[in-house]
Amino acid sequence: MRILKLGTFFFLMFFMAMGLHAKELTAVVKLSNIKVEKSSDRGGDEFYFNITYYSSLGHSKNIRIPESPTHWLSQHVETVKDINLWTGTLAEGEEVRLILSIVEQDYPPWDPDDLIGGVELILKNEKGKLKKKWDVPTFEERVEVEMKKPGNPQTFIFKGDEALYDVAFIVNQQ
Repeated sequence: MRILKLGTFFFLMFFMAMGLHAKELTAVVKLSNIKVEKSSDRGGDEFYFNITYYSSLGHSKNIRIPESPTHWLSQHVETVKDINLWTGTLAEGEEVRLILSIVEQDYPPWDPDDLIGGVELILKNEKGKLKKKWDVPTFEERVEVEMKKPGNPQTFIFKGDEALYDVAFIVNQQ
């Protein structure tokens, strides 16, 4: 009888510990594909992604993809697909706000970089499940962002700096 009680005790302790264990998760945000319907420059655009993220746990960071001084050419946009833009581990209850922006690279100080468009993605770890919410932030620059029908990939139209880009993002939990 004593062995049965000890076995039951350890069994219950094991499952209680598993329930109390923080359920971290890894989220991956990728550029699925991008189409340039109209570039801002007659000769084509040189563009990159600027990703800024803010965690509810207090840390933040700004990332440029591809890293400076590299950029992509709009004339060869068909090669820009399935690009990992952000990967992060979220603790249980943690929320991360990502601002994903496309910027047309110019040559400062004479011609500063121009914003084509951007979106906000809010990711939250709710008991080990990834919750996501897309939004269109307000920018100082005059840009329009149109959200197409919801899905994964989530597609947007960016209209800024006289350009028109069709952009699709994928979010996955690993």
